Amino acid sequence: MRKVALYLLLPLFTMQTAILRAQTAQKPQPKFTLTIFNDSRNGGVGGYPYLGIRIVETNISNEPLQEAGCWEEQGVFTISILYNGVPLKERDEAARKKREADAKLTPCMVPLSAAVIHPGETGTRYMAFGWDYPMSEPGTYEITVSRQTDPDHPDRSVTVKSNTLTVVKSEPGADAPK
Repeated sequence: MRKVALYLLLPLFTMQTAILRAQTAQKPQPKFTLTIFNDSRNGGVGGYPYLGIRIVETNISNEPLQEAGCWEEQGVFTISILYNGVPLKERDEAARKKREADAKLTPCMVPLSAAVIHPGETGTRYMAFGWDYPMSEPGTYEITVSRQTDPDHPDRSVTVKSNTLTVVKSEPGADAPK
């Protein structure tokens, strides 16, 4: 009788194990890398200097990536800035979030064909942040960008971080000859 019960219970345990394994799906491997470069220019907009970065996405998968245009304006990319090793606070987080929400409602002028990144190739985006972060004080600024692999499905997504770009801003007149 015990043998019969054992033979009946064994398939139940096997099925439960298979179901549990199916439910613990692994996070996907990223299909791209992010590399950032300084793209700051003199001048500015609205009294704030133009501070920006060039974001290069490299397709490291074996299939083309269909990347949506205008993500840099829609809040898909997250920027992190350290000032002398301490996280730098935004001037107005609510204003940035409103600007990103408005950008999601505005039709993107980048055609979908331009947003395809083939295996081994790169796509470039430009992101300005001068009006969001006060970077006028002398010191060391460390900038990093990240984004989710699947912004529409965070449960199936992983975060990809860029390299860290270091910007050293010296005292005014420190470089001037004496």
